[in-house]
Amino acid sequence: MQEKEIKLLFKAGVFESCQAIPISMSRGWTLKFITRDQDVVTLNLQRSKHEREFKSLDGASAVARRIGFDWLNVQIGELQWREKVSRTGS
Repeated sequence: MQEKEIKLLFKAGVFESCQAIPISMSRGWTLKFITRDQDVVTLNLQRSKHEREFKSLDGASAVARRIGFDWLNVQIGELQWREKVSRTGS
């Protein structure tokens, strides 16, 4: 799903959380959006159906913030934590 579509669904209250999950230890991160029904929505590239990949956790966090999330759940294997995605000017 495209970022603008995910943003609209976020504003409609569809999502419960956003998760950053590593692709592999060297390739980067993906974002998964969890709906209130526990369905998983992935963020795709703008011009293809391929899943968007981020080189850094900061990059993934910036997109989660732009969509509207205040918190990002990060998961690496069994290790999980929440990060506040700060908003500048708020």
